[in-house]
Amino acid sequence: MEKNPAAGLEETHLQLFGMIVQRFAAHELLVQRIMAHALGTHAAPVMLLTRNLPFEGKCKALLDLMRHGKVPLDKLDRVNAYLKVPLARVRLRNDIVHSVWIVADEPNTIQPNWILEPLPRVRPIHAGASASQADFSENDEEKFAYSLADLREIAAALENNRAAFAAYLDEAGLIDAF
Repeated sequence: MEKNPAAGLEETHLQLFGMIVQRFAAHELLVQRIMAHALGTHAAPVMLLTRNLPFEGKCKALLDLMRHGKVPLDKLDRVNAYLKVPLARVRLRNDIVHSVWIVADEPNTIQPNWILEPLPRVRPIHAGASASQADFSENDEEKFAYSLADLREIAAALENNRAAFAAYLDEAGLIDAF
């Protein structure tokens, strides 16, 4: 029996989806502003040049540009650390943008509709070769069902990271004033 995509989704889910997507956009703008600063230009030309790159591609291009520009390793490491927060959630962002969401089997959670027909895959065992199915542990890349609390936590983590990242970039002189 096919699940109704609208059943179980609340307005709060949609608001949190919007917050998460916007927080990715804010991170993306910071990435483009760093590139513009490194190139000695405004953000608009960088936005035009990178608009067709996925978020991961923009981050890789930024790190490559910083390496090429011989940015000190400590600054490069800090930028990379800040980028790891949204990069860890790219799958969720892509599912929000490209999937219809439905109620999951887990109580009070929703999931992308494509999960109803998952492709077979190898699951890592995190407890050793003699582990049973109960010993499998889900990591962020394997998580597909989200509660409202999960989505709130993710949106808050993305916003906190964005704010700290922007403050660091300003302090380190890696972006120009807006």
